[in-house]
Amino acid sequence: MNITFPDGSVKQYEDGMTALQIAESISPRLRKATLAAEIDGSRADAFRPITGDHSIKLLTWEDEDGRWTMRHTAAHILAQAVKRVHPEAKLAIGPAIEDGFYYDFDVPTPFTPEDLEKLEAEMAAIAKQDLPIERFSLPVEEAKKLMADQPYKLELIEEHAGKGEAIAFRRQGDFTDLCAGPHLMSTGPVKAVKLTSCTGAYWRGSEKNKMLSRVYGCAFPKRSMLE
Repeated sequence: MNITFPDGSVKQYEDGMTALQIAESISPRLRKATLAAEIDGSRADAFRPITGDHSIKLLTWEDEDGRWTMRHTAAHILAQAVKRVHPEAKLAIGPAIEDGFYYDFDVPTPFTPEDLEKLEAEMAAIAKQDLPIERFSLPVEEAKKLMADQPYKLELIEEHAGKGEAIAFRRQGDFTDLCAGPHLMSTGPVKAVKLTSCTGAYWRGSEKNKMLSRVYGCAFPKRSMLE
């Protein structure tokens, strides 16, 4: 396959190689720094096999989309931490945002500053485990069964059901979430996290819906950057 880089250069690689393998072929340092890829202008997992001719940009922390990918993975790590500490929690959505991320939860009692400290510690433990992040897809009915105890996820699945598409998921260790990605290859690169606040937020921004607990945070590849 022919891969075109941002500087216009073209190199040949074997079909099925990933962006991480392409980065490794350039330099081990670039492989370590690569967080995600931009394939034909769209964000993608760096561990996704590539076939055919494409334009590729390897995304690092220096790229906004690279930072977005780490923040998105951090949001999933937060959700995994919440489910470990509060198994009864219902998951809503958790996007990356400018300078950080948030995740909305339906919990019996709003989180306190002490709760956020416990969640930060659990997030650090999850990152230290360096759990591989796996992408997989399921037909709509199977996706509903997997998310049977998560009403907000079921609502999102229903919305995609009419499009005739398989539903994309991400799995990291004991945690699975509905998500198209992209994400980091594993939880390990999220070296430093700070949960900054918790506020109320209506599901989907409508006062007609239930008030959820929204946890905000920021994530970095180095503790010094967080400081």
